[in-house]
Amino acid sequence: MRPRVRLVLELRRALRAAAPPLLAALPALYWAVEATRRASYAPLGRDQGIFQYVAWAWLRGERGYAEVRDVNGPLTPMIHMIFLGLGGRDEHRFRVLDLAVTGASFALVGACLPGICRPYAAGGWRTAREVSERAGWAIAAWVVLTGQYLQYIFWDTAQRESFFDWFLAGSVGLTMMAQRRMAAASAARGHATSLLLATGGALSAITWLGKPTYAAFTLVQAAALLADDDSRMPRPRRLAVFAGGALLGLAIPAAVLWAYADPAAFARVYFVDVPAMYRFIWPRTPWEILTLESQRGTLLLSAVTSTVMLGLVLRRWMPRRALSLALLPLVAVASVVAQAKGFPYHFHPVTLGLHLQWLAIVVFAWEKVRTRVPPTSGWRLVPALAGGALALRVALALQHASYMTAPWGVDAIRTEAYRESEAHLAIFRITDFRPWSVRQVARYLRDRTGPDERVQIYGMDPYILFLAERLGATPYIYDYDLNADHALAGSHLDPPAGLHPTPREAGVIRDLRDAHERDLVARMRARPPAAVVFLDGSPLLTIEDAARDFELHSPEAWAWIRANYTETASFQGYRVWLRSP
Repeated sequence: MRPRVRLVLELRRALRAAAPPLLAALPALYWAVEATRRASYAPLGRDQGIFQYVAWAWLRGERGYAEVRDVNGPLTPMIHMIFLGLGGRDEHRFRVLDLAVTGASFALVGACLPGICRPYAAGGWRTAREVSERAGWAIAAWVVLTGQYLQYIFWDTAQRESFFDWFLAGSVGLTMMAQRRMAAASAARGHATSLLLATGGALSAITWLGKPTYAAFTLVQAAALLADDDSRMPRPRRLAVFAGGALLGLAIPAAVLWAYADPAAFARVYFVDVPAMYRFIWPRTPWEILTLESQRGTLLLSAVTSTVMLGLVLRRWMPRRALSLALLPLVAVASVVAQAKGFPYHFHPVTLGLHLQWLAIVVFAWEKVRTRVPPTSGWRLVPALAGGALALRVALALQHASYMTAPWGVDAIRTEAYRESEAHLAIFRITDFRPWSVRQVARYLRDRTGPDERVQIYGMDPYILFLAERLGATPYIYDYDLNADHALAGSHLDPPAGLHPTPREAGVIRDLRDAHERDLVARMRARPPAAVVFLDGSPLLTIEDAARDFELHSPEAWAWIRANYTETASFQGYRVWLRSP
């Protein structure tokens, strides 16, 4: 065959292979791009601000968990540290980085989906058809998964769980690719196969030091590896390669923990204090979580879609390597239930898994039609209709996303001055979160304290410290470290329903709180802060007036502050006390 004819045929095959994914991508592409653009101008919420401070303080030499007390693993501060190094101090840049990495992880898992039902062919990835097909599904995955990601409001994006989705999506995709290669004798023992499998294990296990409940995903993936009877790689070897990668993945945040934090303090907080005290704050029962009005539809669709995929796997219409994907939303729901909180951002892996399943089913339909259905059969329309329906759903959802309907989604937000203005930030006030006041306090502190002086806050917005570029005077950046009322109360449901501390557990909580107050007083006496900031109306206060709440729960510390500091400014209830002359 002449080279020119071969080239034309290859291009035709490439275009034909790219057509199915583009059918699922193009109808919603504009909305995905525009929603992403607008989302990049959203300010940071409370949790993102917390981790901006934690990461910045670690970089300034404060030892994590000892000098900056937090109850989360080191993975999230590690990500914020990397983003800060890339210019993420600017909120727009931080959002751009988050959306870029999130989108890349979506594209990666999409590129791994083709071949979900086809046998592996050595060298197939080098053909124009294979490249265009994988590129097409990468674009489709970006559109579809961006569609689910941007259903979350600004408060719930760039969150811990959405960061962990990067690793989860990549792990599922690369592990499935490795398993596909393992089904071919020519590739089962190859270095590329082992590298893919080890990388999948590393990406899965790195999340353990984000939240320990994510270990469930790794265990299910390991079980799926062992259940894969199509593989030509012996079970002990495939498990060893995956586990070796998992150890490497754990080593990365562990190295950050060793370099920037106190491992002993981390272990005490993570494995002793959290079970003893923090698990009693805002707990929800499994029934409460599973019946949340805002999540009922997602949970029902997850159950139905997982059942369909499991049926396809059990009937051998889908290979066993799809088992971890079939179980992904169910394991994600179990993880949410185990955390016993049920906040919207906890559902990131649930919605990711659900939309990834829908995409995989569309890929499966196209591959089955291509190999099993005659060209003249009406069944050939089924995958096209499925892809079009998925695209329509994503397009409609994105049109109603907050980023498309909110008044701040206009060109004026391109200017940094407007993004920092009261008019813009007032839009994002949420009950006890006042972003404009946060910035006012930060500016006030920056003007009236020295760069080496420290500030103590009582509330839940250490982002003030980050914006003011002032380190905390003590490790206690959350009010619940000094006010244990919510932990002592437990669930809002009356006993015996809900989670409530026993008398012995309540005693442990009080002892822990008292130890925090004694340590706070000792540290402030030894190194008096330049200012103390009380944030009225913060979450987990018993009294809305933060100063009165502090007086009630930490009387010794309050007496010392009252004798040495004077209130000098208030910004909508965010009150600053400076050292008395």
